[in-house]
Amino acid sequence: MPKRVSIKRMRKEAPEWVFPWRPSAESPFPKWVATLLVGGVFVFLVTSVRIRVIPPAPWAAQKAAVIHVSDDAEGRELTLRAREGGPFPTRFEPSAWEGAVDLEQAALEAARWTPPPYVPVLRDLPKVETPPLRLAASGEAVLPKRKPLAEVVPVSAPLKLIPALYPLSGIVAAALPVELPAYDGAVDEKMTAEPWRFLVRLDAAGNVMDCVSLAGGNQVDPAPLEGWLRRISFKPEAAKPTRWIAVGVGFANQSTDGSNAR
Repeated sequence: MPKRVSIKRMRKEAPEWVFPWRPSAESPFPKWVATLLVGGVFVFLVTSVRIRVIPPAPWAAQKAAVIHVSDDAEGRELTLRAREGGPFPTRFEPSAWEGAVDLEQAALEAARWTPPPYVPVLRDLPKVETPPLRLAASGEAVLPKRKPLAEVVPVSAPLKLIPALYPLSGIVAAALPVELPAYDGAVDEKMTAEPWRFLVRLDAAGNVMDCVSLAGGNQVDPAPLEGWLRRISFKPEAAKPTRWIAVGVGFANQSTDGSNAR
């Protein structure tokens, strides 16, 4: 049975590359000396050093003094003394000097210089060689330029004012009749200047039962337009035995040759 080796002996016989995990026995005297030295310095500073805190000086009151002087000899003298003795003394203004005008006029007269008259030098124009004119060969026909034909403007057929409908209330533009009866009456300037508005009562078949003028007729009798409206057939609505609509009447130009007639 091998002999048991103690740990203390193993530590002593351990090679140099083995790290000593436990510190070696050292004297605690240096640590105590350092602790006492630092503590003594701290106690000395606490007991001997006094920090004096001085309160800040109060701000000066924001105030100023104003002296009002009148516009007389004494006041102008005080103003001049204040400007000359103040932190921003007045400076000399050359424009305020009485002799500045004479000095400026003398400088302008001395600097006045008249340039000599400009005389341009004339040069001959370069000679341009023009090519000789090409003459017509013997026996070759020379035709004149053709003049453009004047455009023939078609003569338009005479126009005639006819009434036209536009919806106001109770009806839309798509429900207005496409074919309108011919208007036999005369349309003049007074009739076209009136704002024609009519209240029309229709039956289920779309026939006009009553017609009342709401606007217009101040200078022109609305009877011809009312008679023309009574001959118009609107779209029938079987669900409504009677209904009221409001329409307006305007006037538009239409050719009398029958090409645009409805």
